[in-house]
Amino acid sequence: MAARNIVGLDIGSKFIKAIQLTETSGQYKITEFGISEISPQMSAPDAVMELLARKKFKTKRVVSAVSGRFVFVRYINMPVMTDEELGNAAKYELGKYIPVEVDEVLHDSQKLEELAAQEGQEPEMRVLLVAAKRTFIDEHVAVLEAAGLLPSIVDVDSFALGNAYELTGKLNPQAIAQGKLVALVDVGASKTNINIMSDAISHFTREFYKGGDDLTDSISKRLSLEMREAEMLKRNPGGELEKVQECLAGVLDDICHDINISIDYFENQYDRKVEELFITGGASNTVGLQEALERTVQKPVGKWNPLQHVEQALTPETQQELQDNAAQAAIALGLASRVRKD
Repeated sequence: MAARNIVGLDIGSKFIKAIQLTETSGQYKITEFGISEISPQMSAPDAVMELLARKKFKTKRVVSAVSGRFVFVRYINMPVMTDEELGNAAKYELGKYIPVEVDEVLHDSQKLEELAAQEGQEPEMRVLLVAAKRTFIDEHVAVLEAAGLLPSIVDVDSFALGNAYELTGKLNPQAIAQGKLVALVDVGASKTNINIMSDAISHFTREFYKGGDDLTDSISKRLSLEMREAEMLKRNPGGELEKVQECLAGVLDDICHDINISIDYFENQYDRKVEELFITGGASNTVGLQEALERTVQKPVGKWNPLQHVEQALTPETQQELQDNAAQAAIALGLASRVRKD
């Protein structure tokens, strides 16, 4: 069987990450990787082109993702129906749950699971409804096409996180908490994504707009440092560890509090308990985050490296680059994993 290649392209607020995943007869390899910091002087298409020009990607087919206030995700119960019936009904259901006209969005739906029937009631199923403003998607696709790429799928950041977890379970079932509810938490530069999963099923997602930039900003203000200096100190506090921890404490508490609110909401709404958290993302290595989160949520918190069980066929330099940036690669990997379904 011929190899299939696809590039997962994660365009963040500070960095662009790209992973090429190659699938051959059900086997998966990472065959290229690149990361580039976004310069204020460079347009988004130029930044993407600059990154791809430095690497040897074999395809222009990309899976990318969107997030933010123009993306709407809803989990609802509906009567049990076929996929075709769901496709027809979803548009009308969606209108009840989003703050804009249905004609203004692109939307999709997915049946997640059938629910146990309650006595005297019709059987129901859990359904995921996703929508994004059409103009928002058009702008995103225009960036990719201006960079000479062929958009294959536009996903959502939090679902890409779940796809990376699903791929991990496919490659090594022992590497995930099988049958357990876990919260995947990606702490990025400007936002934090949460996806509560059991195996391959997503039960709840949320994003909020706090992340690594807020941590850097706190160091910068309290120590009167330039942002770049503060960023370096955040990553490598060295002999300033105690001072950096004092600067970070308040912001870490805020981030952990928002994560805890999300988990509490899910547990109270659906009467199910999240058993463990896995953190990733560029800011997940911030000193004290793991410990602060464990204290706040009162659950085990582990660092998650979704690349750990994926075979790699990279040059030594690129392999080191990927290893150094593993915490930032989860969403790009989850996007590239769509090579299985495309």
